[in-house]
Amino acid sequence: MLELLIIILISLLWSLFLGELSLFNLTVGALLALLLLSVIQREQEHNFSQRFRAVLFFVYRFFIELFMANLVIARLAFSARPKFNPHVIAVPLKLESDAAISLLAATITLLPGTVAMGVSEDKSLLYAHAMGEADVAKAKDSITRIETLILGFMN
Repeated sequence: MLELLIIILISLLWSLFLGELSLFNLTVGALLALLLLSVIQREQEHNFSQRFRAVLFFVYRFFIELFMANLVIARLAFSARPKFNPHVIAVPLKLESDAAISLLAATITLLPGTVAMGVSEDKSLLYAHAMGEADVAKAKDSITRIETLILGFMN
């Protein structure tokens, strides 16, 4: 029953987000909700509500990380003599599944100043290019925070 309510809610939110309450938008929203629910319910070790809260928390924290990364890049764009501090970093991975690693790579690539470059053959390291932070550890910490959030609902 809760799943049906969530599908309806996400479907309505999707239609409202697009600005038109139509059958097509409701259908696409329902399909997206089903996809989200299938990811959340894939493993049975966590119940549905825990995984759903973890996804919502991931989205919330991602937007905070996105905002902070935009501030760093904006500061660089408006400074007279910007110090870009480019780094190629190797981040040890706790994620194991290909889907979870792909989500991490896609998520960090959405952050300004960070680009996922690849994954080692044994899937133990993610290579990324990061700029803005002078400290390499801070750049790694940003990626590790996102990885920890993904671990909450995937793997």
